[in-house]
Amino acid sequence: MTSINKANNNSKENDLEDFLEHSLNGYVTTDHTGFILSINPRLTNWLGYQTQEMIGKRFSSFLAVGGRILYETHLSPMLRLKGAFEEVSLELLSKDGGKLSVLINGYERLNEDNKPDFIRLTVYKATERKVYEQNLLDTINIAKQKLEQEKHIAVLREQFIAVLGHDLRNPLGAIKSGSALLSRSQLSERDARIVNMIKNSSLRMEELIMNVMDFARVRLGGGMLLSLNSVEIEPIITHIVNEIRSVFPERNVSTLVKVKQEIICDSDRISQLLSNLVANALTHGAVDKPVIIHADLYNNNFILSVTNGGKPIPLKSLETLFEPFTREANSPSQQGLGLGLYIASQIAKAHNGTLTATSNESETCFKFEMPIKN
Repeated sequence: MTSINKANNNSKENDLEDFLEHSLNGYVTTDHTGFILSINPRLTNWLGYQTQEMIGKRFSSFLAVGGRILYETHLSPMLRLKGAFEEVSLELLSKDGGKLSVLINGYERLNEDNKPDFIRLTVYKATERKVYEQNLLDTINIAKQKLEQEKHIAVLREQFIAVLGHDLRNPLGAIKSGSALLSRSQLSERDARIVNMIKNSSLRMEELIMNVMDFARVRLGGGMLLSLNSVEIEPIITHIVNEIRSVFPERNVSTLVKVKQEIICDSDRISQLLSNLVANALTHGAVDKPVIIHADLYNNNFILSVTNGGKPIPLKSLETLFEPFTREANSPSQQGLGLGLYIASQIAKAHNGTLTATSNESETCFKFEMPIKN
């Protein structure tokens, strides 16, 4: 039995030596003071030394200056206190003066008297990892720079939109005033049609400019401004419907208002919301179906809905309907910036309300709902 045990022990020792000889990692054993007792060929080959050139030397003497200080002042005490350290990034000095980036694990073995006996170090080559980390860092920095550039461009674009919208209002005001003065004159049927076309186009341009300026204000952080007052809803709806009928005299727009009490809101913004919703319904709804405006109170909420007939809105379009610069258009001739529904949704949000849309084969309905403030 004794001879078998010795044979087994010799086999294990040979296996360990073979493992250390051919391992892809470096292995070092030092005494408890840090002097090298043994080192495997992999590590000596990396550094260009012969084994005997490193035996008996302090392991820290083969570290770059920063690593040497770290090893003596931090890692060695850590071995005393905790008995081990893991994946510490250091640089080893090769015989030709070069530096090798490595990761080192270490542990301290104690003897039977619980005193430090020796230290074992495992060394991993980290050259490719360093390159990968640097490439990753470079990629992150490039992405950050691009993000900052995009943010800067976005701010400039939205500032440009705001300035453009503001500067367009003055010449548009002159066009509206001119058309209003001309409409009071004695005009031929042809000239009256032209003046009416200018008037309607001016109203459309005014709506577009207002939407653009509201969009810029919201996106630049100003938010949707409100001037809250206690107002009657029916006159607001009547005014918007009369304006719409003047532009679309051939279309059927009906109202059903059941709200008798005053509501605290921004009347101008509610008018803008309703105008956008009705214009959207007339643009995308069936021409032979009515547009129905319904106002009511339910569960202490004010509800305003606009319903039209026609083809249903595709589900995919419903998901992005209230995002800026999206249009639920059925043909290229349906013009617009795609801001009307976005602005309407922001007005709803500013009133602590919601704007939702449902659509099926029979009808499409946009519903604004907000809590009533007493």
